[in-house]
Parts: sequence; C-alpha cells; structure tokens
Amino acid sequence: MRKTMIAAVLAHASIAAAADPVTNPAPPPPAIVVEAPPRERLLEWKPEWSRANAADYVVTGIGLATALTFAIIPPLSSHAVGGVLFDDAARSALRLSTYGARRAASDASDVLLSLVISYPILFDAFALGYGYWRSADVAYQIAVIDAEALAIATGIQGVANFALSRERPYGQDCGGEIPSTLGECNGPSRYRSFFSGHSTIAFTSAGLTCQHHLHLHLFGGGADAAACVTSLVAATAIAVLRVMADVHYATDVITGSLVGTAVGFTVPAIHYARHGQKRTSDLEWHISPSIGGVGIAGTW
Repeated sequence: MRKTMIAAVLAHASIAAAADPVTNPAPPPPAIVVEAPPRERLLEWKPEWSRANAADYVVTGIGLATALTFAIIPPLSSHAVGGVLFDDAARSALRLSTYGARRAASDASDVLLSLVISYPILFDAFALGYGYWRSADVAYQIAVIDAEALAIATGIQGVANFALSRERPYGQDCGGEIPSTLGECNGPSRYRSFFSGHSTIAFTSAGLTCQHHLHLHLFGGGADAAACVTSLVAATAIAVLRVMADVHYATDVITGSLVGTAVGFTVPAIHYARHGQKRTSDLEWHISPSIGGVGIAGTW
C-alpha cells in the first residue's frame, strides 16, 4: 500500500514538472504558412515582338520636342474663323446654355483626360506589368510604347494647331458674354481649335490600352476587352464634352479622334507585329544534281 502511494506521488510530480511552463515550456504551435496561389502563366515579352531600341527613343524625343516647341510658339497670325460642314449645327445642338455650365464641362473633360492618359502608363505598365505580374521587362516595354505614341500624337497636333490657327468657337462670344479681358479671349489659346488636343490624347491612350490588353491579356478573359471598350467610351465622352464646353467644333474633335486612334493603335501594332521570323512562300523550289544535269522540283 505504501509503495503504491509513493508511486502515485512520483507520477503526479512528474506530470506537474512536465506541465510547468517555466522549467518545461510547451512547444510552440506549428507555424501556418500561407502560399500565394500559383500564377497560371508568366507575363513575358515574346521573342518575335519588337523591343524598345534607339529608334524609339529618338522618335519619342522628336515628338516631345515638337509638341513643346509649338505649345510655346503662338499660332500663325492669319486665323481660320467659323465652322465648316456640320460644325454650326453640332454646336447649336451640344453647346451648353450658360458660361458656367460650359466651364464645368471643360473642367470635367480635364479630369477625365487625366484618368484616361494615366491608365496605360501608371496602371497597365506599373501597377499590372510590374506590380502584379512582377515583370519589369514588360512594364518597361509598355511604358516606352506609350511614351512614343503620345509623343507622336501631341507633336502632330501641335503642328496643326500652329499652322491652321483656327479660332475656338467661343471666340464669337468674346467681348459679349465672355469678357474680352479674360486670358481665353486675349491669349494664344483662342486660336488653337484645330484639332482637339484632348481628343487626340484621349484616343491615343485608348488605343494603347486596347492593344496592350488584347496582346498581353493583362486581366485575362473578357476583362481585357472590357478595358478596351471602357477606354474608348471615356475618350468619346471627352470629345463630346469639348464640344459641349464650346472650346472645339465637331470637326476638331473628330479629327483629333481619328489621329489619336490611328497613332494609338498603330505604334503598338508595329511593336507587337512578328519580327525576325523567316517567311516562306507556299511554293518552294529545289535544285539538285541528277543524271545528265540538274533537277528542279517544287513543293507546296
């Protein structure tokens, strides 16, 4: 009986010592490791696509220098005045009735343009290409293409502004509803109507967004097509707002939209086109020696 009690006391002491958090602390719980889900694919710049090179840098520099030069130089002194084709009818239908409302429309177009122009560079290149996909190379290629296209578009638009020197539609109200002392009436901006810079830049950016998403599948699935459509809708809204604000005629924004679309789709298309691959025709000729001369054979 005494032996049994001693054994029980020793067993209890052993259990107590094992449970003592000071002399024998409990092992820590196993660490929980949360792994990010694996990406289904890597974002890579395909070998057959054209990479950024010295020619792109030169073109970008020329475009930016041209745009800056003609933004500083006042337009020519011989001005084109008034609408053409359907300009007057579109102005009558879309122009807002009060000066305050027109200013608000102009401000809205500025805000919307800042979003549209920043999307292909800040979001597609850096947030998606570099941030999400972790591909510095793709982000760099996108950024160079964007800069080149925007430089070309703004350079073309700057030359047109200088050479055509068209009066903005609100110029007809300077000295009346709009005080002639305001900068928009007595400054060079009054004669920079053709063609619309907002529309040009907006549609250039929209074209870039469409090309990057449709080639690189930055979102995946139908979301890339939605990004393209959304950017085009936003660019269209900017163009319409410029007519509503009475700072451009309809032909100004239509021309800017066409130029921007052409540049925004063409510049990336050149880079995304397949380069460096041997092209073979459907018919191939082979010349080989044969008994008594040479033989000619064709395969197709």
